Amino acid sequence: MIEIVCSDALRPRIERELAAAGIPTGTSAETTTDSRWVLVERGHTAPDHAPAIVFDALDYVQVVRMLASGIRGSAQTPRTMIGQRDDAFVVLVARDVLVIEAADDGAIAVTASGTARMRGTLQQIETAWGPLGFVRANRSQLANLSHVREIVPWFNSRYVLRMTGGNDVEVSKMYAKHLRARLGI
Repeated sequence: MIEIVCSDALRPRIERELAAAGIPTGTSAETTTDSRWVLVERGHTAPDHAPAIVFDALDYVQVVRMLASGIRGSAQTPRTMIGQRDDAFVVLVARDVLVIEAADDGAIAVTASGTARMRGTLQQIETAWGPLGFVRANRSQLANLSHVREIVPWFNSRYVLRMTGGNDVEVSKMYAKHLRARLGI
């Protein structure tokens, strides 16, 4: 069981991501004797009863991904997801998806052959497909690094990703730091 020590605004998002990864959580009263780890947002006090992982608020998805990969051990990253195109369901292969965009009722995957609706939030898809090269470009888009032709420096420490197929994806200032770290630039 994982105990979470963070701001009230961040707690539901972390709990949702942990639940999607199949990791049980609890309050400090429930987990004091049962918790194996404590997730602590930087700036909050870490309890003494279990090892703590201290993280920045922007990095909580990466922390959940790290925990999930350690708990699952040898579990494989899913390389396909189900999408819906018109009235038919389609199998979306990660390597074929260029960009995933947020939508009101899930997400939209953009491929060379068109678009398809996907279930789940961008955070859930990023957690599942992050190890396959998908990175958060901004609040509403994930980009597949295997389809990036150019990375163009832009204004105010931002970037534009020129994708195969002619799409441009703007990387916001907030996510540019993560992109640079991921690519080593």
